[in-house]
Amino acid sequence: MNWNDAAEDLLHQVLGQTPYPVREATEAQLRAVAEGIADDEGKRRVGVETVILAWVRCTPETLKPDLPRLMDKFGLDPADYGHLLE
Repeated sequence: MNWNDAAEDLLHQVLGQTPYPVREATEAQLRAVAEGIADDEGKRRVGVETVILAWVRCTPETLKPDLPRLMDKFGLDPADYGHLLE
């Protein structure tokens, strides 16, 4: 499956905040979930919104309260994704 450049950039930003020992596994998981979401939606390309959804789904519950801060750090408006964080 193809990924647009902005989606790849966001993935790498997320991975940059991931502890090194689990970074490869996290990348594999995020890619698989994002591509699964895109496939389920009939898309041929993974975009930023799909990466965000995969990121939220893959984040452990104990770490989810930190997602709005990270979204803001990455230039995303957490208010736009509040429905995913509930």
